[in-house]
Amino acid sequence: MKRLLETTGRFLLISACLAEAAHAAEVTAGSDAIELDVVVVTATRSAQSLADAPAAVTVVDEKKIETRRVTRLGDALDQVPSLYLQNGAFGPSQGTSGTSNMSLRGVDQSRTLILLDGQPIQDASSGKVNWRIPFTEDIERIEVVPGAFSSLYGSNAIGGVINIITKQPDTREFSVSLQKGWNDLAGEDGSIYFRDTFGSGLGIVAGAGYQNRDSFVNEFVVKTPIAPVPGAIPVTGWEETTSRDGTPAYLVGDKGTTPWTSAHANLKLSYKLDARDRIFGGVSWQETEQDYTLFNTTLRDAEGNPVSSGLVDINGETVRLSLFDFVNNSPLHEEATRIFAGYEGTIGKDKLLKIDLAQIDREYSFTAASPVFPTYEGGPGTLTDTPNTGLDGTIQLSFPLGEKQFWVTGLALHRDEVHQKIYSLSNWRDDDSRTTVNNGYNGRSTTTSVFAQDEITLTDTLKAYLGGRWDYWETRGDFFTATTAEAFPSRSDSAFSPKASVVYKPVDAATLRASFGRSFRAPPNLDLYSTTTVRCIRDDGSSGTCTAQANPDLEPETGTTWELGGEWRFTKSTRAGLTLYETRLEDLIYTQRVPVNVIERINAGEARIRGIELTGHTRLTAWLELDANYAWIDSEVLENDADPDSVGKRLTHSPEHIAGIGLTARQGPWTGTLEARYLSHVYFTADNSDTVEGVPGSYDAYTLVNAKAGYAFSKTVKASLGIHNLLDEEAYSFFLLAGRSAFAGLDFSF
Repeated sequence: MKRLLETTGRFLLISACLAEAAHAAEVTAGSDAIELDVVVVTATRSAQSLADAPAAVTVVDEKKIETRRVTRLGDALDQVPSLYLQNGAFGPSQGTSGTSNMSLRGVDQSRTLILLDGQPIQDASSGKVNWRIPFTEDIERIEVVPGAFSSLYGSNAIGGVINIITKQPDTREFSVSLQKGWNDLAGEDGSIYFRDTFGSGLGIVAGAGYQNRDSFVNEFVVKTPIAPVPGAIPVTGWEETTSRDGTPAYLVGDKGTTPWTSAHANLKLSYKLDARDRIFGGVSWQETEQDYTLFNTTLRDAEGNPVSSGLVDINGETVRLSLFDFVNNSPLHEEATRIFAGYEGTIGKDKLLKIDLAQIDREYSFTAASPVFPTYEGGPGTLTDTPNTGLDGTIQLSFPLGEKQFWVTGLALHRDEVHQKIYSLSNWRDDDSRTTVNNGYNGRSTTTSVFAQDEITLTDTLKAYLGGRWDYWETRGDFFTATTAEAFPSRSDSAFSPKASVVYKPVDAATLRASFGRSFRAPPNLDLYSTTTVRCIRDDGSSGTCTAQANPDLEPETGTTWELGGEWRFTKSTRAGLTLYETRLEDLIYTQRVPVNVIERINAGEARIRGIELTGHTRLTAWLELDANYAWIDSEVLENDADPDSVGKRLTHSPEHIAGIGLTARQGPWTGTLEARYLSHVYFTADNSDTVEGVPGSYDAYTLVNAKAGYAFSKTVKASLGIHNLLDEEAYSFFLLAGRSAFAGLDFSF
């Protein structure tokens, strides 16, 4: 409580200073300082002003995306309060697949719902998200709504909802964008985009884009000694280091680079039936191909030859090496095709009807070398192929009931289907060299739902939101090997997720909010049905592989959240927000070790997350704006039968402190941003034993500073220049983050 009061006091003092500075700026800027209120839809499933929304919504609009010169979705979300993004906003530096870790108010990605135009895009196997699926040029805005929202959106919305909303063909736009990067961001981006509405009522949106990154060395090989073995070959070239838990180890090389390419294409059509009704549909496609380059070993034998396998003597200790230590899980292929259609219109005079249908087909595959006798040129390995499909449909009816009530009701269907096969490869570098099917699984989960919310105007200054959603979940699946098969019986469960919120506006310049809600997450197909081989520390202490065992009897995870806060608008362009919250998580799915190198998934955990979120915005001058945010996130595991050592420790991927500050300038043809983001240490292991920073595989506390500037030569030609990691900070978020790098771009619009 002392920390809470101190932090709150500092925040109010800063807010007062901001208000004084902003008042002086408004005297200078005059009417230019007036900002129109933003309309959001995600918090209530209906159009609502930001000031009236029953949650602390953050909106990243098209203007902010354009000023920041965003080419990756994570870069647009970098300054969102309480949002942790691994690898520096999924970095332009990222050298892995698009499914990076994140958390919102300490709740990780699998328990935070990600939507594209109101429909989920989570993977049907693991529940993670490929963040490359949205086409950046087509994004109108992103609404980030933290808190319990299963009452409106069902499974996964424990930590909140991130809704990526794309552009409508309501204006003419034709653009071509080109970008070039250097140093660790070396590569090229290009896109072409068109949208327009014709007099007949037909609207069209079409676009295509391509990105490639040369990548850089960001994953290293660190080995710990084993018991002494006679005959080990003495080597040189090693470097003393530790593992992230402080165990003495040796840095012996790196895994090379992982260059990747990403392509997008989309087509959307809409047709206005009349002034109030329209139909729409379209298709979008995204593909990522990731490759790899030759690894590097720093070890040399007595003749100076490189050494990357066998038993070696380092500093008088024995280390066991194999190619398995040096290679990445590459090549990797990700592809997603999304088909969607819908209707927006009215029934009678005041009833709004919306129908949405979407299906997303995903491909995900990668090869891996076998731990036994591979070489860089070839040798045995495996191909993991996980095609999966998500189908979503929603019918929503919104209408006033009398003068003081507004109802939002609807029906929803969500279906996940996955069919994974793991093949043996005679040559791990050639996915066409498959021989037999080692194992695999099939899973199908269906959720049918009904939801309702009543927005009640109690007085001119007080609104209440009462709602709930009932979800009925059914699942079935099977697991098979080359010689056996086991079909699991179908089973079902249900969840009711209520929520109550109040919004009080005692004066026009202040909004106070309070809410309480329940939420849940259905176990993903991967945890229910997949038994596979994973890298691990084995029972004898050596690094190798373990068997991750499926559990078809897993129960849904649940969350209970309360929230209290508000926003104060000191002047027309200065505002500050404060939110206190607590989430209680139960039946968390954890893995436990059982004898003979087996990992088992069970409902074993209970945790608590509480925190403070502070935000501020002001206009310092007529052309300069300041945004700042800070989050204190206190997470603690309260119970965990699967891993008792984790009790009393922090949740993984949950930083205690997140802070951001940014300056945005717009003056004549010039635009620019200068932004800094601080993240405190993040734990990867449940027992929080990974306390060491600055070593390969660690999760460091760091501050990244990025700067961007743009200049409009005319209405049709704009140029930009940016510096990523301006201070060249060296830090790890498992992977080494990109160092100081430059990029430049040209935009043509007609």
